[in-house]
Amino acid sequence: MKKWGLLLMVVGMLASPMVACGFPLPAGTEMMAVSKAVCAEGEPTESCQMRQDAYQLMSKLQTASVTDLQMAMDMESEGEAMNIALTGRFDYEAAVSETSTLGANVHVWIDEGQMTEAGSTEALDALEFIVMDTTGYTSNDGGQTWVSEALDQDAMSGLGLILGLGGTSGTGLDMFNDPTTFAVTAGESVEYNGQMMNVQTLTLDLTGLLSNTEALSAMLTEGLAAGGDVGLDEEAMGGMTPEDFAMVAAMMLPFLEGTEMSTTIYIGADDGYIHYVEDHFVLSMDMSAFDPTQQPVFMNYQLSGYITGHNQPVSIAAPAGAVEGEGVFGEGGLFGSDSDLGGSLFGTTE
Repeated sequence: MKKWGLLLMVVGMLASPMVACGFPLPAGTEMMAVSKAVCAEGEPTESCQMRQDAYQLMSKLQTASVTDLQMAMDMESEGEAMNIALTGRFDYEAAVSETSTLGANVHVWIDEGQMTEAGSTEALDALEFIVMDTTGYTSNDGGQTWVSEALDQDAMSGLGLILGLGGTSGTGLDMFNDPTTFAVTAGESVEYNGQMMNVQTLTLDLTGLLSNTEALSAMLTEGLAAGGDVGLDEEAMGGMTPEDFAMVAAMMLPFLEGTEMSTTIYIGADDGYIHYVEDHFVLSMDMSAFDPTQQPVFMNYQLSGYITGHNQPVSIAAPAGAVEGEGVFGEGGLFGSDSDLGGSLFGTTE
């Protein structure tokens, strides 16, 4: 962060809400922040009320399942690239434990996937894992055998990223929290699971956000309150207060051409629940015109899935006979610091 000063502070600020992207499922016993229910400037009252009601309903869910999960992320920085893509599904159960960073217990099935970094590729096919509180259980043989391990903050953050779960902190960090910084577009209604869906797409106005000192300052304050959980801290802010940072952020707009963020949701016309989410986040930073020695930074995050079984029973439990060891999360596991991938998503690095 110190290398490029103010510009990378803005990058950190824009990248942090990626953790808060994803499925509108509650975090633990707390009410989920419903800032996406804020009405955009000029938005019809009916459209806004529909979204407000939907997010309120979703904030009270205790269980749900996400099917047809599709997640892909590409990152390039300083000549290095990392790519991850996967498909699968998971069951979700709101957790009462205060120590659960995700705010939920989950049972995940990854059908296909892979992660590539520095020319090394690791397969994620046929991977199954369960997270209960701060313990992860991994199986790669169809649930016949399980390995258990304690999960640190980095593992939880990586897990939340690939599953689209903002956790207890990420739910409060939102780009769509001021009427002047986003727009809402109504799409053509579609039918899903015997019910018509009202389609809404929320699109970030980056110029409006970085030029609105009050809205930007409020979002940064949320990020600092969340601390390391969302990757935004005082060091990343260069010692600046959110108010001071917001005053100069608009200066960075010429270097961020191509940066965009949008969320599409399907709201059931009959039950009012959100049934589908699609997130699109692109961070593009190029300051070569200002400094030819600096290489562009690029991040593309795509996430989608159907939310089903709203408040229907799910069974998530610690598997019997699990053996402590190094599974997918730990230092020697698939994403650990001892793996070929260097702990770039899960685990810790020096």
